[in-house]
Amino acid sequence: MRNNYLPLTILLVVFSSQLHIVKASGAFNRDGSELRVEALQKTKLSKEMIVQLKTACVEAAKIPSSHRLRKLSNQLMHSFQVTASFELEMQRAELLLDCKAPSNAQKVLQGINPTSLKEQKAWSILFWKASNAVMDHLNASLALRRLSGGNFQTLDDEQITVGYGVDGTPLTRSALDLLAEHERLNGRCDAAAKVLLAGRTSGAIGARRISRAVQCLDGLSLEKRKALLRSALDEAKNDEAWWLVGDILRLHLLLDLASGGDAENARKRLEQFSKELDDRYTQLELIRLAPSRKEEKHILEDQLRSPRRNAPNLE
Repeated sequence: MRNNYLPLTILLVVFSSQLHIVKASGAFNRDGSELRVEALQKTKLSKEMIVQLKTACVEAAKIPSSHRLRKLSNQLMHSFQVTASFELEMQRAELLLDCKAPSNAQKVLQGINPTSLKEQKAWSILFWKASNAVMDHLNASLALRRLSGGNFQTLDDEQITVGYGVDGTPLTRSALDLLAEHERLNGRCDAAAKVLLAGRTSGAIGARRISRAVQCLDGLSLEKRKALLRSALDEAKNDEAWWLVGDILRLHLLLDLASGGDAENARKRLEQFSKELDDRYTQLELIRLAPSRKEEKHILEDQLRSPRRNAPNLE
């Protein structure tokens, strides 16, 4: 009598592609108990599932082995239907970041189309986080440019969480500084300098940005450098950011002196600006550069040593 049954091994090969592992119970992980399988069919992602998966990702991330994280990441990518919900798809991307799968998070985010300004901001920051996690500086910079909406100054006020301290306190950096760093790492020093000079924060932060801009500008051609500084100077004047105008003029002079070029025009512009602001210390610095102006130097030094002598008599 002929046996009309197919061998078990053949059946496993034929039907194995139609089965997928849905969930391994805690007992299975510990003592090898039964593993549930069901027919391959994508399910809808719900808020309840998101809560459960987030807990699973956070717990799995504490274990050195990446097997469980990969499994959860694959489940997030392949076991759920793509929804039309902006919120749910964003949460799916956030879960993938929790599961240490930033590349997959990028893929999910690239399929999302934010419509409102609020959605645009949330999408840009999350796409930056995913891109930054895989050191994709090109897409990280594109995300921050999209966040700026074409106005780099808005990034000066945007603080982005880049990590957490030992006590769990969020560590933040200005989005403007982050964009400049990504542009530098992309090999676009001219773009990095332009971003840094767009900042309007004064004090120590502003000084550091000017210093970093100098490093970027040093490698540019004279034409590119002058064009960039001219543009930054015009913008600073329009915004009446006078401290920055002075810093840019100083930067222009220093770069001209360092390159061995004719710095006379840059010196005259800075000196004229310092007179308009009655900035005598800057005037003295410039006069000291010209040995022929000894008399002016002595007069200004006397004025700075004895300011009361030159003060108007109000009595």
